[in-house]
Amino acid sequence: MNSAILLSSWDKVSREDLRRLLRKHTPDESVEILKREIPSGMPDKEKFERMTVSAAAQCMKAVIYGNDDYPDILINIPDPPVVLFYLGNFEGFLTMPAIAVIGSRRCTTYGRKVARTLAREFVRNGVAVVSGLARGIDGEAHRGVVEAGGVTMAVLGNGLDSCYPPEHDRLSESILEKGVLLSEYPPGTEPARYRFPERNRLISGFSRGVVVVEAGRKSGTMITVNTALDQGRDVFAVPGEVTRALSMGTNMLLRDGAGVVITADDVLEPLGLAHDAESSRDTYEPENDTAKAILENLSIETLHFNQLLRLVGVATAVLQSELLSLEMAGVVSQHPGKFYSLGPAPGAQPQDADYFKDGFGRGDT
Repeated sequence: MNSAILLSSWDKVSREDLRRLLRKHTPDESVEILKREIPSGMPDKEKFERMTVSAAAQCMKAVIYGNDDYPDILINIPDPPVVLFYLGNFEGFLTMPAIAVIGSRRCTTYGRKVARTLAREFVRNGVAVVSGLARGIDGEAHRGVVEAGGVTMAVLGNGLDSCYPPEHDRLSESILEKGVLLSEYPPGTEPARYRFPERNRLISGFSRGVVVVEAGRKSGTMITVNTALDQGRDVFAVPGEVTRALSMGTNMLLRDGAGVVITADDVLEPLGLAHDAESSRDTYEPENDTAKAILENLSIETLHFNQLLRLVGVATAVLQSELLSLEMAGVVSQHPGKFYSLGPAPGAQPQDADYFKDGFGRGDT
């Protein structure tokens, strides 16, 4: 751990110079060379002792560039990190495919719902989720994973001995039950504006693809999109209302060729990560009584939104929210005219056009 802390905090030396050093020497040897050639870059004794005490108190672990345990997925990205500090089950995370879910800190209720639902569906397909623990979409993506009992990685723009934003301290603890908190910055590093764009290359770097849920035209989220493209990662976006500022970034991405995300399968299938749709539906467990009632009614026949509203007996906003979740989960499909059915098996077609045209069905008069 001492070498990891020293290498990550040495001043007056670039990451590229450190990587060049570590390609030829062990971490301990590299530190000795730095002491000899750039002694003024070494952190002072008091600062170093504070960092080592903090790392030990938190039970932090570290991997260093060039070592056998360094993640293969990061080796060939532009500017790979020299040191990675982590808490939690990093080794377990690395055995899983991962998808990044990112977006605006100032998100809408719709964006929160979509982020959470997508994250839960990725978990159900054996996929880990990566995000940045920020307010808004990032936090909702992590929460969706935790709710589904899955694995998520939060990449921080500060040292692991502090939580930023502070209101996500409980969320951080929940993440550590199965997932991992990770940072390239040593203990004691405070959050700084420039560090968040810098850490974004790791969010995309650990992922097979990046999903943007909501983002403004000049959102910091777009930095992650650019790093993802530089790394050869697939980029997907959730469409939004054209009049909303928070949809401008995602809609522009769609215009420029990003993959359209309507359900989780729109991400999983292109990445080769989707499970059999019929099997997923058979094993789907409704999360509340409203979802259960919707599925029970749709198992009998296709229904219009207003019919479901009467049969399920909930407020319009509640039904809309639950239908959105079920659509994102791939277990319910919406058809023209606001008709809904259980999600079709691959290759199946919705009921004939006359049904939808005439609007006949249980509950109609």
